[in-house]
Amino acid sequence: MSKKLKSYLREDLKKRLGDERAMVVLTVAKLSVANANDLRASLRKQGARMTVLRNRVARHAFGDLGIADAAKPVKGMSAVAYGGPDGVLGVSRVVTEWTKKNKEAGVQVLGGFMEGQVLSAPEVEALAGLPSKNDLLAMIASAVSAPMQTIASQVNEMLVGVARAVDAVREQQEKAA
Repeated sequence: MSKKLKSYLREDLKKRLGDERAMVVLTVAKLSVANANDLRASLRKQGARMTVLRNRVARHAFGDLGIADAAKPVKGMSAVAYGGPDGVLGVSRVVTEWTKKNKEAGVQVLGGFMEGQVLSAPEVEALAGLPSKNDLLAMIASAVSAPMQTIASQVNEMLVGVARAVDAVREQQEKAA
């Protein structure tokens, strides 16, 4: 491959990654075109992308982007999946689910890169099990609102108790009169 073509591929990969500094690295040696399109479609639904790599070109591109360690999991026929609103969490979730459904496709998670750290394949799969940002926000909101609901119901019960007491006193005075 000519230096000019390698340079073009390196610049293209850098442009595709843009500001993205978190990714999941996959092995795609046995991946057919139909399966690749299916995986890309699954990633696209989450706002993510997948790019097949040339290893040496990827190492140079990652080095140019200041994330040279991201090339450590890259071995053999590889691709990177990246992007989406949840970043590597969403990508790892999609890739893990897709590989479980399509075991015959031969796609495996090699590792990942997030916040300056190289992730192993088990760590990426563990990330897939974490709740999404929206789920976490919902959990926090329910945890914060639960004590307030308890306080509101107790204050309401106190007011109802006072109203019953006033009503009982009124009934006693009516009977006495």
